[in-house]
Amino acid sequence: MNLNFRQLEVFRAVMIAKTISGAAEILNVSQPGISRLLKYMEYKMGIALFERSKGRLIPTPEGLELFREVEPIYQRIEGLEDTIGRIIRGDNLQFHIGCTPSLSNVVAPWLFAEIKKVMPDVMLKLETLPNEAMAEYVSQRRIDFAIALGEVSHPLVQADPSTHLRLQVVLPEDHPLASREQLTFEDIAGHPIVNYFPETLLGQAIRDGFEEIGKEPQTAVMVRYADDACAMAEQRLGLTVALEYTAIPGRYPGLVSVPLGDVRQSIYFVRHNEVSMSNHLRNCFETAQSKLAEIHTSLLT
Repeated sequence: MNLNFRQLEVFRAVMIAKTISGAAEILNVSQPGISRLLKYMEYKMGIALFERSKGRLIPTPEGLELFREVEPIYQRIEGLEDTIGRIIRGDNLQFHIGCTPSLSNVVAPWLFAEIKKVMPDVMLKLETLPNEAMAEYVSQRRIDFAIALGEVSHPLVQADPSTHLRLQVVLPEDHPLASREQLTFEDIAGHPIVNYFPETLLGQAIRDGFEEIGKEPQTAVMVRYADDACAMAEQRLGLTVALEYTAIPGRYPGLVSVPLGDVRQSIYFVRHNEVSMSNHLRNCFETAQSKLAEIHTSLLT
């Protein structure tokens, strides 16, 4: 005879409660219904599962053997229910997000704070990476997604454009060019510059800008990261070029930022294109995308 799930559920409840009334209370059903179903099971199986004694049900050896088989199944089901609950709630969530150094010290902290407003229980891990390493980390699933400057090319990687940031000249507040509302590469030619290594995006942007006017930058110091460049400028080793918000007011006392023409760098969200995101990760990813689009109205307010 095949027993269905409801019959096994009733049998287990009776085994635990030892009475019909107790089993009915566990299952939140009527006592007559429990009694009828239990008698039907015993009739169809052709064996007694319980002995009746003074209002209590004492399991027979056959009933005990059946219970030994049934109980582990219910324990697995209860464990499955716990697992489903954890999946829905997103317990112990951890997301590993990559970010280019030019964005990791101002934009990323602001963005993480915005994500935590929506997902307060998630733990976020920031992995600061050079832009050229983004594709490798995402394709190898060492990070969940990344925020990069410029397009990232890899067959396993998808790069979605987001907003853009302007390039700015960062220089001491008493520099002769500091009072200007806007500067060009022509304006900064001839002034000492804290430059970047040529393989970096900012290094390429400066090289391209000077090539367009047919001049060479007067490089005084060369660095890899914008924070280092601003620190050098703070020591009056030369002006430098950085992304919008790198030298946010108050971050580098004594420095000011002036827009560099209309030169802009696009920001991309980078993800694996052959691995599906979990619901919680997708929520985090889409929150980051939508919040970053608001950066120009939110970050400085």
